[in-house]
Amino acid sequence: MASKKRSFRHFIANQEKPKLHLVLDLDHTLIHTVYVSQLSEKEKYLIEQVDSSVDLWRVNEDEDPTNDYIIKLRPFVREFQQEANKLFTMYVYTMGNSSYAQTVLDLIDPDRVYFEDRVITYEKSPTKKTLAHLAVDKRTVVIVDDTREVWASGDKKNLLEIAKYFYFRDGANSKSYAEKKRDESRSKGSLAQVLKILKDAHSLFGKKFGSKDLRILIDHCRRKRQCCFLDLLKMLCIF
Repeated sequence: MASKKRSFRHFIANQEKPKLHLVLDLDHTLIHTVYVSQLSEKEKYLIEQVDSSVDLWRVNEDEDPTNDYIIKLRPFVREFQQEANKLFTMYVYTMGNSSYAQTVLDLIDPDRVYFEDRVITYEKSPTKKTLAHLAVDKRTVVIVDDTREVWASGDKKNLLEIAKYFYFRDGANSKSYAEKKRDESRSKGSLAQVLKILKDAHSLFGKKFGSKDLRILIDHCRRKRQCCFLDLLKMLCIF
């Protein structure tokens, strides 16, 4: 009888908990895209590897070979999507056009398991990104994006900023991951760390001593994990 009561209370708690929302950027957050013509000499080996790779694609949208570009998936994206989908309704929000967004989604979510038709592109929002396009309570939304400046001022408090993902040199002065034939860590990289913060915040949302404002919880969990990381560095005598 007691177990039935606990199950009922758990069911009621889940029914009362509002659905939370996760808005994801594409470029430099989940992927890095570069025109084939812009590959450095030391990156051109990738052209031969595209067909045999599971996280690298060569794309052409207009049959003009000079417009071919390569898309590289950030490490841990597959796992991130799978885990985040259990906790959030997910959206893509990109300053790219709709054709580009659909091309990327065909690669990272071909069956539309994670994003369905929840995609906002340049055509809807040509100057600034804004949560006004989502008909939801802002207190239940978190944004993961590498660029703070593209967001409307009133939405910046929803942002969980992620380190930019640069796989290709793409005009940078330093050597790229591609040139070094390396990549960002899958288990310790930025996406894995962001997922931990999202899980922490989700677990606290709406609980007795928690908050019903996801923005506050995200900031709290981010600071807490940052402090733990700094403490670890001090223990290792890095500082």
